[in-house]
Amino acid sequence: MSQETCGSLPPLEVLVDAKNLDERFALTYEPETYRRVIAGKDVIIHCHHYNSRMQRTVESSGRVDGGMLIRSSAETVFAEQVAAVLRDDEDEPTRRAAAEGLYRHLGFGVLDFSKLEEGVITSPSSHYVEGWLARFGTREKSVCTFVEGFIQGAVYALTGKLVHAREQSCMAKGDSACVFHLDFDRDTPIEPNRKQKFEFEQQRDLKFVHSNNIDEQKIIDALVEMPIHGNDDGLIPAFSVYLANTPADYYNLLSIRFVEAMQAARRGSAARRMLVSDGESCAMNTFRGIMSSAEWDALVVPMVQEQRDKMYALVAISNGLGWGNWHILEDRGRQGITYASLNGYEALGYREYRGQADQPQCLMLTGVAAGLMELVYGQGTVAERQGTYLSTEKSCICHDSATCQFEVEQA
Repeated sequence: MSQETCGSLPPLEVLVDAKNLDERFALTYEPETYRRVIAGKDVIIHCHHYNSRMQRTVESSGRVDGGMLIRSSAETVFAEQVAAVLRDDEDEPTRRAAAEGLYRHLGFGVLDFSKLEEGVITSPSSHYVEGWLARFGTREKSVCTFVEGFIQGAVYALTGKLVHAREQSCMAKGDSACVFHLDFDRDTPIEPNRKQKFEFEQQRDLKFVHSNNIDEQKIIDALVEMPIHGNDDGLIPAFSVYLANTPADYYNLLSIRFVEAMQAARRGSAARRMLVSDGESCAMNTFRGIMSSAEWDALVVPMVQEQRDKMYALVAISNGLGWGNWHILEDRGRQGITYASLNGYEALGYREYRGQADQPQCLMLTGVAAGLMELVYGQGTVAERQGTYLSTEKSCICHDSATCQFEVEQA
């Protein structure tokens, strides 16, 4: 970190009491629903593989302004979440430290707001840069579109001012830090995070299949007890990947808006297929990292007695990551599997944002359902395995069903 870019920011502990800050970002875990809540938002733990791939999908479609969709979704969600950690009776440096602390705690990296009045925000570390470099390597364009949206929402929560944030330097291009310039001439408002209340109680009478060898609750408890929050660099290296606690609202808004925009361009089916593919790739890359990690070796490997045991362990891990309460209805070994999700964040989010749908909407989980089978039973590289299993969401909560159910069969 150079003195020129970030040296004006005093240490965080000088600005705000660390214990006070920790209380604002404390995780609330709901064991009945497997929900993880930070600063008033359900957060979903995904890794850099999924986040960077989803960004590339939205930005590279060629039919819609993907950057605008990412920025607008992020600013809507984080204007609300940053406001939730601010205190009206605190001075401005402390309020800025709280906004920076939330960003760091969620695992997105480090932001320096000390030159906000000058229209400059700097970042010496970034989850999205790490993810892009790991997945796709360096490129000529900046990659921190999500961060631009976070900054726009955070500045509004801090000051009430509307700004456009644009990245001028990016570490993914080889620059020493990511630098964002603010345009204070913006007059378009930030869209509020409008959701309609959806009364829902998850089904409790389904008979799931479990493995006698896998202690699913032990796995979930271990994940809940893990300190999955940003380190000094604002990053969460765990399970051989970089994790981040991203609000479910962001994923839902971005997916819904992307599909709708592509539908307007007569490419709605293609958008859905791309997001399913992102979920499939996420499952194979994320869980491949998990299965090669020291945590997996210590916690899960002693439980595994046969190949199918790995599937039950992976489902338990995904539940511990906040993806939703889902389990196995029918296990047909390598021939196929049936899952039921009792409260997936995609289905519930769609009901809150758009109401009842005319077709299933759990695109990420549809892809994950296939990806898990490909990871456990497939052969060869990730690229060779992808597409060897086909997943279909047969019923969905947002389509007036009690559960979301996924059928996976060999292709």
